[in-house]
Amino acid sequence: MPPPLAVPAPMKSLHARFLMTEKGWLESATVAIDDAGLIRSVTPGSAPAASETADLLIPGMPNAHCHAFQRGIAGLTERASGQSADSFWTWRERMYQAVQDLDAGSLYETAQQLYRDLRTRGYTSVAEFHYAHRLGGSSADETAEALCRAAAEAGMRLLLLPVLYRRGGLDGSPLSERQQGFALDLDAYGLLLQGLTARMARHPHLSVGIAPHSLRALSADDLQEALALRDAIVPGCPVHIHISEQAAEVAAAREHLGTTPIDWLCANAAVDASWVLVHATHATAAELQLARARNSVICICTTTEANLGDGLFDIERWWRLGGALAIGSDSNVGVDPAEELRWLEYQARLRQQRRSLLVDADSPHPGSNLWRRAVAGGRQALGCAHAGISVGAPAELLAIKVAGPSFSPEVAMDDLVFAQRLTRLGPVG
Repeated sequence: MPPPLAVPAPMKSLHARFLMTEKGWLESATVAIDDAGLIRSVTPGSAPAASETADLLIPGMPNAHCHAFQRGIAGLTERASGQSADSFWTWRERMYQAVQDLDAGSLYETAQQLYRDLRTRGYTSVAEFHYAHRLGGSSADETAEALCRAAAEAGMRLLLLPVLYRRGGLDGSPLSERQQGFALDLDAYGLLLQGLTARMARHPHLSVGIAPHSLRALSADDLQEALALRDAIVPGCPVHIHISEQAAEVAAAREHLGTTPIDWLCANAAVDASWVLVHATHATAAELQLARARNSVICICTTTEANLGDGLFDIERWWRLGGALAIGSDSNVGVDPAEELRWLEYQARLRQQRRSLLVDADSPHPGSNLWRRAVAGGRQALGCAHAGISVGAPAELLAIKVAGPSFSPEVAMDDLVFAQRLTRLGPVG
């Protein structure tokens, strides 16, 4: 389990009228937090005299996919390019231009402000998918350190995922000039992983995983080398990969690999519960069955996928399969977990022309169902064994105030996700 987020010493107990657990709600319960920032006990009953109180106490949301540097261009890339098919690929060219103006110092400033914004909105941990290794003359070590510092100062637990990015496409084309700052050879990648694992001793909020960028960005041999480095340096750590985000990517995989991306990946790597498949927008029904059988997480980034025109993930099928679900802010055009969850439900409603679809048999309320499922999948994506508020879990909590003396916690969660008229959220710590 990753090191927990440190909690200030005076904060020892929190009492809630309703406390969200992995399976339901506890009425009138107190959470005790130890000096290491872990939950020591969860006790039903009246509030202790010295405890802080909230109407609802819920687990903070893990952000399972983030590119902090892209926050700097959020909102600045919305003008049509004038080309006949403005798309992800034209947006990517503008992103490459923005990278040219960054160095480790400006990355730190952007990431620190972003992580603070994410924390304010309800994210309490973040998986940073870091491929902008060498910016403005800064080294890969310096850009990684910038992200570590930014997360620590914002009070965010960080899973840092250094990215292996080796080629320009599934056809084997070399990296373009604008992609050179993303590249590391395998020796340099191994040294970066070693340095980051050593840095964990100095940054208690930090854990480390690996991130093969995508099937288009590395060969089969590169993937195997990356997994061998994982086994040698950070065994069992999370593995995150972009996959099946674009229809063009799926078509290229069929041409060059002879099959679809997730099908190829599962045939060529030991994909399991430590793997996170980011986007999977164009996954087939058979691929979703395969990902579910491997117990891997699918991370959906609804605001980014909508902003880039990627397409619609088959969330209804993944929900029915009981698949592990995480959310991420990705390009950070949106920084609110409620918005990510709301649009998961909304895209299902638009497709089916029905309402309240992402619910479980024992609860007809999508707000709490979505929040609980995304916390569990997000924790799994960040390598944490605890799916919610429980003894031994990190004390990453959100206090919710609800307008009016009488309320249902399920209705309050629906309001938090869909309207935020009755509820006000505040990070704990």
